[in-house]
Amino acid sequence: MKHGPTNTRWLKEYRNGLTLSKQQKEILVGNLLGDGHLQPSRSGLLARLQVRQSIRFTEYLNWQYQIWNSWTLKGLTFDRSNNSFVLRSIFHPEFVIWRKIFYEGRKKVVPKEISNLLTNPLSLAVWFMDDGNGSKTNKWLRLSTYAFGFSGNQILRHCLERNFGLIAKIYQDGKGSYLWFSKTNALGLFYLIKPFIVPCMEYKFKKLQHH
Repeated sequence: MKHGPTNTRWLKEYRNGLTLSKQQKEILVGNLLGDGHLQPSRSGLLARLQVRQSIRFTEYLNWQYQIWNSWTLKGLTFDRSNNSFVLRSIFHPEFVIWRKIFYEGRKKVVPKEISNLLTNPLSLAVWFMDDGNGSKTNKWLRLSTYAFGFSGNQILRHCLERNFGLIAKIYQDGKGSYLWFSKTNALGLFYLIKPFIVPCMEYKFKKLQHH
């Protein structure tokens, strides 16, 4: 009933019928480390997921939509101002729980318990498709984790080593701290997440695939 009535009673019943699946939780972890945002309702009792991507990556957002379509009441929304598509879920109390884990006020943070949350390569794949990139000339990968600061990067670095056996180095540039993977670890990361990579994102691994 994607385009049914949106009156309060109907919406409340529809909302009550939704619960996050294991796969959705794994993807949500990747979204929240990457480009996803949880927007609170005015009351603060509900929140909704928002994911935005450039029109260039519409295929990736369509893939996200297939995961979240029962949580949305309409398809992707085109934003003319910056040539992007936006996926927005309905407001739901489950997202409030996740917002408390990944936010301090309005700012996204790395949860201290991230090692208990970032355990599946699917989460890693979503995170990398959002914030990862490779080199056109060298066989390395990086994650643009600037928003989390040096301390957040330290927590993420430890999590990646503990849960996936991946060694990342924390590098800094004018924007701040980010995670960098040398050839061996870049290949390890690539093979872990390869099954989940949406075709429009494969360009990020072009150099690695010719080793």
